[in-house]
Amino acid sequence: MKEVNYIIHLNGVLRKFSEDDRITASHRSLYLAFFEIWNQKHFPKTFMVNRKQVMALAKMRSRTTYHKLLRELKMWGYLQYHPSSSPKNGSLVDMFRFDTLPDQKMDNTCSETEQVPVQKMVSFNKHNNKHIINSFKQTSPENEHVVIAYFESAKRNILEAKSFYFFYESIGWKLNGKKPITNWKACARNWMKKADEIKND
Repeated sequence: MKEVNYIIHLNGVLRKFSEDDRITASHRSLYLAFFEIWNQKHFPKTFMVNRKQVMALAKMRSRTTYHKLLRELKMWGYLQYHPSSSPKNGSLVDMFRFDTLPDQKMDNTCSETEQVPVQKMVSFNKHNNKHIINSFKQTSPENEHVVIAYFESAKRNILEAKSFYFFYESIGWKLNGKKPITNWKACARNWMKKADEIKND
């Protein structure tokens, strides 16, 4: 099996999440918990998991919620789950690949395609568009570590911070795929609020 490309796979699945209206913050958190274990095991085709470990990584307390979300991720084509009949043995998981699809070729040219409209805008209206470009750079985080630090300052877990960062990174830090985010920290607070609401429900 071809080696899994960490970045392309993660961008691919987060893009799929953004297009799937059924996916909630809890689904993302659970999937990323499986993804973290899969990464630690160097991306084997099938790997064994311990439910308690996965729930701890996903910051999930309810076993019922865990099984419900797991069934949905399986049913919607994100992973394959083989429950164990023995409490001593862990269950088996197959993670579906999102780094080998034909449309993933776009990832190699993502930065170039994002620069094309910017270059056209500058030649059309240099001063106004320089302001727009600069303001966009100022309102998106510099990197993943900045986001993690912000989430940690709000006493949130790193997995949630990474989920937020990679989700918006994959869609170009835009709302509904159109408007640039004007304040990523406000967007992050909204993300945390929705995650809390889902957990309370």
